[in-house]
Amino acid sequence: MAALEMRIDRLNFDTTTDYNQIQSFSIGHESCIIKFFHIIQNETLLSFVKEQRQNGKTIRIITPFVPERHLDAMKSAIERIRGQKCFENSIIIVNDFGLMNYLFKTDHNCQLCLGRSLSVCFDYAPWGHQIYADEPSQIQRVVAQISFYDDEKMEFYSKYNVTEIEANVTEKTVESLKNIQKAGFQVNAHQSTFLYGIQRSCYIKRYHAGQSCNATECDHVQQIEIDSLWDNTGFFEVSEDINFPSPLYLRGNQIYGKAYDIPCDWADRIIIDSE
Repeated sequence: MAALEMRIDRLNFDTTTDYNQIQSFSIGHESCIIKFFHIIQNETLLSFVKEQRQNGKTIRIITPFVPERHLDAMKSAIERIRGQKCFENSIIIVNDFGLMNYLFKTDHNCQLCLGRSLSVCFDYAPWGHQIYADEPSQIQRVVAQISFYDDEKMEFYSKYNVTEIEANVTEKTVESLKNIQKAGFQVNAHQSTFLYGIQRSCYIKRYHAGQSCNATECDHVQQIEIDSLWDNTGFFEVSEDINFPSPLYLRGNQIYGKAYDIPCDWADRIIIDSE
């Protein structure tokens, strides 16, 4: 039976709800460095995490891609976080190869989890199947698998103490995710959202370049619809047989949709959002 993990990735996370059914919490943010800094230093959220740790819950740290200008601040934040008792021996979820390398170099015993933004496959794109549609069936089956499922890659990540991965789940990737489990890695499946893309900046900055960030305005979710799809030259509309997910949602610098309704009881951990 998969354990349930609640993601704490917004400042308005409800710390008063009964979370008895939740076995672990991950705190931080998987795509925004500014939001990560706000959340990981918020006293209310930290008090909640400390209480949950005392109650026997597992606490994990979720980190985003780190732009170079934030690298020193990120190093300081990681050092400060890991010095707190509630984060002792916590697994760090990484979505940045540079940070993965830094964490391993500074502590060879640090256990890491590869975030879902670093776990990709053709099948994650709504039109992905069309890329390999003319290949033999056995080739299609291989190409549809998640990129982590490769002997050399798994050996490479093992050297960096990556013991787990997070993943979006589709019908065609379930087989490879189960094989990754058999290879000795824990698989944590997202069952609330399906991440389609991450933008360099969030829509708050796009509205006004000089807008400061207090890490709350970007929590407002905007629903977006696709009117039509065009090829990359803009000459013709793409065929309507592409089952593009709708609606999509924009929150901060993430574009996501609802997770596919696929049973994930086989997973080691199921990640859910508070909304």
